[in-house]
Amino acid sequence: MNIQTPYFLIDKEELEKNVNTFSNALQKYWPNSIFSYSVKTNSLPWVLEFMHSKKIRAEVVSDEEYQLSKLCGFSDDQIVYNGPIKGNDQLESALKGKAIINIDSEHELMYILENYHLVSDNIGVRVNVPTHIFKKEDIGYEEDGFRFGFSDETGRLEKVINDLKKVGISKFGLHFHVNSVSRSNDVYSSITKYAKNIINKYQLAPSYIDIGGGFFGGLPTKPSAESYIATIREELEDVVDINTTKLIIEPGSAIIGSCVELYSSVLDLKETQNVEIVTTDASRLHIDPLWKKQNYFYRIEKMGNESLNSGKDKLICGYTCMDHDRIMKLDKEVSVAAGDQIIFEKVGAYSITLGGPFIRYYPKVLVKEENDYLIVRDEMNVGDYYSLHRSKTYRGIKNDQK
Repeated sequence: MNIQTPYFLIDKEELEKNVNTFSNALQKYWPNSIFSYSVKTNSLPWVLEFMHSKKIRAEVVSDEEYQLSKLCGFSDDQIVYNGPIKGNDQLESALKGKAIINIDSEHELMYILENYHLVSDNIGVRVNVPTHIFKKEDIGYEEDGFRFGFSDETGRLEKVINDLKKVGISKFGLHFHVNSVSRSNDVYSSITKYAKNIINKYQLAPSYIDIGGGFFGGLPTKPSAESYIATIREELEDVVDINTTKLIIEPGSAIIGSCVELYSSVLDLKETQNVEIVTTDASRLHIDPLWKKQNYFYRIEKMGNESLNSGKDKLICGYTCMDHDRIMKLDKEVSVAAGDQIIFEKVGAYSITLGGPFIRYYPKVLVKEENDYLIVRDEMNVGDYYSLHRSKTYRGIKNDQK
């Protein structure tokens, strides 16, 4: 396929496989469930439209993601609305439209209490899960704890529950999503044991339990969707009726991560005293905008050009004029030449729509469907960038402050 690099390629067949894996696991272990996709993980409109076509809901964490999901075909009642930054206007629309809303801030709690007459069984409370219940190797943020949800240990969760009951909201869900390092089954066992304690302590019959995301997916050597959902059910089925309490999951990386590749080309090679510098037309911004990855799945496609053969390790670098745009180091035995393609595999999560238009702009995105290729996002050009970052009319804003 003769397409100018860099570009992302989504394998639709692999994407469908990942979706079906979680759908089948839910159907087997907790049929009364809601499968939602984490929009922030990859908010490309084609991806959202695909999820909508598969009857998966959109899990959003901002007013903008909510509105984008609506543009991509989701109705309000097909959206799970999370995060602590919900705006009042969007909250009103979500309440009236019967979106699932997980309360995660004081201001939205007050709004819900003031508008209790709009609430049905679509409200939930995010619980701040304490880090001490996990193994140290499973999580980060051990010192400061997780930043989301209401803490039971401080008494705040109990007050939220009582405040909801005072206005007649006695049926609500519980949200327990946490970020983990290991993504192990032990993480979900710990979460659900804690959820069980909360349910028993306050004698709750939750309308749903939202366990969040953070799963592995598309990696045969890692825990499977079935093992995750089986673990969750095993811990919870003795405190809730799985026929009446829904299970909500919010996978993102597990769905989109493994089915995307970034195609890049080697632009230049030069030998320094220590290594061989290999400059590509991609950037770490494209595949690791958080600058945390230690290694990558990749392959090299040779184009027949002669390599430098310096006998030194190869430092694969991005196009940016930033010295720290270093993607990975390859052994000196690896042969790389100008024009060769380096394809980074399994890079669909927090990549396509997270890395910003810096120095060079967003690359195109293609979808592979059997033997056909569809361009679903054009590369961003200078005109696009100019229009995006320049107001149509430079105008003043009246300053009423004295």
